[in-house]
Amino acid sequence: MTSAETDGAPLDLREVFARPWSGRATIRRPWWLRWFPVASDLHFRTRISDAHLAETTGLTVHDTTTFPNGRVWERTMTARLVAPGRWQITADDMPGGAEQTVDAHGFAFTPYTILAPVLGPLRLPLRCTDEIELLDERTMLDTLEMRFLGVRVGTMTMRLERE
Repeated sequence: MTSAETDGAPLDLREVFARPWSGRATIRRPWWLRWFPVASDLHFRTRISDAHLAETTGLTVHDTTTFPNGRVWERTMTARLVAPGRWQITADDMPGGAEQTVDAHGFAFTPYTILAPVLGPLRLPLRCTDEIELLDERTMLDTLEMRFLGVRVGTMTMRLERE
């Protein structure tokens, strides 16, 4: 356990992400979207750089999603610490960005929109709710619900481990 977990203070995400996290992601779709050609199992990896810039210009978050066919989707975000336990997240494919609130057991994003690649160059705006729970020192569980035009189109669950 980190010191934050024992005293109730928010986790320091610079410490949490000092080493990369990776693991399996599973996407569940509603029955009426099962025909849509989207992978249901993926590999996901996240890491940070520029941690020393967290309170000024922001640290850099590097997310890599690898699909079963070998296709790779790489995303880069900027995360800036705006107050204890509060981060502002921005990315080119995330119009309006999001705020992230951190507590002693994990963190959650305000609802955000991501322009997700669906078929080739086609990108759909998905509205997401995203909550992450640290199960223990080595395991993180991320549950992300995706909606299109207000209708739930999928739930991604990622079980990540420290590398």
